[in-house]
Amino acid sequence: MVERQNEHHPDDRKPILSEDACEVAHFARKFHLTMPEARMLMRQHGNNHARLEREARKLVYQPR
Repeated sequence: MVERQNEHHPDDRKPILSEDACEVAHFARKFHLTMPEARMLMRQHGNNHARLEREARKLVYQPR
């Protein structure tokens, strides 16, 4: 069986860098957050995509 090297697993994504304004802005737009809210999530939960997305959904769906 041939292993497919071009396919990426969703968990294989590079970590989100909180210092990179473009990455923070993209993450913030994706979840309708402000830049400070996105950076706060990154400080609190690290830079793992899956964890950040899970926590962002919690933040988005709870009343502010």
